[in-house]
Amino acid sequence: MSSASRHRSESLAPALAGLGALFVGLGLGRFAYTPLLPALVTAGWFTPGEAAGLGAANLIAYLAGAAVARPLGRAIPLPPLMRGAMLATAASLAVCGLRPGIATFYALRALAGVTGGVLMVLGPPSLLASVPAARRGRVGGIMFAGVGIGIVAASSILPVLLRAGVPAAWHGLAAAALVFALIGWRGWPPAPPPPPPHDSAAARPLRRLVLAYGVNAIPVVPHMILLSDYVARGLGAGVTAGSAAFVLYGIGAALGPLIGGWIGDRLGFRRTLDLAVIVQTAAILLPAPVQTMPAAFVSAVIVGSLTPGIPPLVLNRAAEIAGPAGAARFWRAATIAFAVGQAVGAWATASAFARIEAHPPLFVAAAAVAALSLAMLPRGAARRA
Repeated sequence: MSSASRHRSESLAPALAGLGALFVGLGLGRFAYTPLLPALVTAGWFTPGEAAGLGAANLIAYLAGAAVARPLGRAIPLPPLMRGAMLATAASLAVCGLRPGIATFYALRALAGVTGGVLMVLGPPSLLASVPAARRGRVGGIMFAGVGIGIVAASSILPVLLRAGVPAAWHGLAAAALVFALIGWRGWPPAPPPPPPHDSAAARPLRRLVLAYGVNAIPVVPHMILLSDYVARGLGAGVTAGSAAFVLYGIGAALGPLIGGWIGDRLGFRRTLDLAVIVQTAAILLPAPVQTMPAAFVSAVIVGSLTPGIPPLVLNRAAEIAGPAGAARFWRAATIAFAVGQAVGAWATASAFARIEAHPPLFVAAAAVAALSLAMLPRGAARRA
């Protein structure tokens, strides 16, 4: 076997492990709830306020999972911890289909949030540390594509499953989670990378990278929340066209990490991350001056591709600065910063839209914040294997 073939073979199991973990933990455990929420209210399972509260419980628990992930990783060997987190997510989805009481439902959505945080914080950096440096971009892209694939799967399959009722939708999600847990069963190293020795030279650029990553979570929120409404009502194109925009967003989310990882392995992750944020800024801004359906669809694909496409670039950029072990320690803080940034973005978007009831000004403001995150990125650190 040639060296290149051996490296491809060694990289396949970690790539599939990460894809399965992020598909289950985020693609289904977190994002599949969004298209389910209207059905839960319409079917009389919950009031609108209760349904929104269940979504908030999942987000808060995700932050808690991210906070406790590294202590859990020290106490429990990584393979059973990751497998247990995926199976617990699948089980939580299955039990939701039994229509338990509201308190149990809160606990189940919180469980899915905690497991999602654990899978995100420990999974990608541990797996990338076991991959040859020259292939980390592609492997990271495959892992994070799991988030986008989960969004596409939930958006396309749930309308079909809901014809058989809300319980069937929950059980279909649980079955998909179980299948992808099996796909991600192998390839886990025995433990996360050990803590690195203190490196004062790397500390400052890593702090800047955490802040830039958290700020970059804010400007993607208007597209996540309002893009379909912008197409349907803002452009007057109707609900079908608005749904098509969200499908394109999901397709972009599935492809973006793969493309970004491939480019990162060739250009290096500092230049690729800079390029990605520049393109992201332009794509977020595009629907404001060019208020047409083609512009909105192009914007949907590009912003969708970079929402999960930028995280693996950030993680690999941290590995350039501080090595794989340093990146693993950094990733916990970065994941928490990103979740907080999205929460701030959601609050700001909802508050501003309630006041002005217009989409283009929000896209302009979001593009300005994206440009700010570009200015905050660290420069000039040497690459490490």
